[in-house]
Amino acid sequence: MLKLKNTTTTSSVYSYILKPRNLNLMNKVKMYLLFFCIGFSVISCTSDNLNLIPDDDSEEQESEAPEEENTEEEEATPDEDVVTVDIATELTANDLEPHPMQDVAKPGYLETIVDPSFGTIIRRISNGGDGTVTKPMYSTVQAWNADETRMILYDQTNGVHQLLDGKTYAFIRNLDDILPDDIEQLYWDFNQADILYFLDKRTDDYIKYTVSSGNKEVLVNLRELTGCTGGLSMGNDVQMPSWDNDVIGFRCENNTAYAYRFSTQKLTTFNIDDVNYTAAMPAPSGQLFYHNVSSYDTNGNLVTRLNKQKPEHSSLGKMANGTDADFTVTFNGGPNGGCLGNIVAYDLNTGDCLPVISEDLGYDYPKSGTHISAVAHKNPGWIAASMIGFEQDGVKLLDQELVIARVEPGNVEVYRIGHHRADEDQFDYWGEPHAVISPTGTRVLFGSDWSGSEDGKSVESYVVELPSYQP
Repeated sequence: MLKLKNTTTTSSVYSYILKPRNLNLMNKVKMYLLFFCIGFSVISCTSDNLNLIPDDDSEEQESEAPEEENTEEEEATPDEDVVTVDIATELTANDLEPHPMQDVAKPGYLETIVDPSFGTIIRRISNGGDGTVTKPMYSTVQAWNADETRMILYDQTNGVHQLLDGKTYAFIRNLDDILPDDIEQLYWDFNQADILYFLDKRTDDYIKYTVSSGNKEVLVNLRELTGCTGGLSMGNDVQMPSWDNDVIGFRCENNTAYAYRFSTQKLTTFNIDDVNYTAAMPAPSGQLFYHNVSSYDTNGNLVTRLNKQKPEHSSLGKMANGTDADFTVTFNGGPNGGCLGNIVAYDLNTGDCLPVISEDLGYDYPKSGTHISAVAHKNPGWIAASMIGFEQDGVKLLDQELVIARVEPGNVEVYRIGHHRADEDQFDYWGEPHAVISPTGTRVLFGSDWSGSEDGKSVESYVVELPSYQP
């Protein structure tokens, strides 16, 4: 349907035509043309667009209209940082049946096996050789960058971080031009794929590092910021910065715990009686902090004590509904009852717990050597975990297993995704798998000395590529 271009309506045009006027020749011509156009409904006509008198702005107005429509479409585009892929495609939820570990030959470098118990693909991505250790930095620290095109492993044998292609796993180079305060205190930016952050061991500078160029930008010096005269650390229970890259937590010796917000240059001192050699770590939102068994606000004041007996291996993340949470293994339950399990999620706002894997849900008593990873920031609510177990033979439920889970209040789904075949017998701490979930949740990285004929020869890194993963 053709429309009148300006605000002149059909009735006003007829009124213009029929109402007696003192018309000069040009106006009479325009009047008859208007009448002709309206009668046949062929073109949009007004006294301003009959082209008898040139309009210098007409072409500019015509060209601007489509641009306004495109702008509105761009503003409606969904947030590209959040994925909606169901990473559990083809996996079985809440399976409690036995799937004993089987003796499988260690895959060659960059080659795969199909886990015979769970049917998932496991790929070996390092090639250190006998007597070496190459593994994830830690479960709570993201191994992949924001778009999963790069990833980091730690070469413990040579004391250096390795940069790999995040898709092909090809070795790119050693990151031998940086020296983080600790091996796991190396953080990928949550949005910019080429940026890392770390606390320099030598200078106490918190540095923004551009991976492609090697450029280092000092964002703040923590010693100058606080006046700390002792040791500075971002541990011991190291977690990622807030998911907007804006907030970090750290401590001075065993005396004081701090947080720093870069956008406002605000230094917060926490009201904590016993620092316990542990920094207060920011939750993903940057609005809450976790320390030992309690949560704190942005002013450093106590929010709530979690229903948790004591600190255990845990990872900060989000539930599927966006709630800041501490995901932890608990062997003793909570002081108010309940909250015992291999994986328990604690709401940092209320301190209440949500069992994910527990005896109440049909699982065994929590397994030893449990580490949890809740750093799937592009798919909140998804977590991964590795359990070594007491028997370490992979026979009982969860023994020597890797799992992922989607944690949503009222709807918890757990998926067993493989046996990691790792223990501490020959390599102590370095033999632990320390599973790490990728940003989208479609892959899980872990270390293993591969039980069987290869047991104890070397620790290599492996990736479970879930059915939902698209290279």
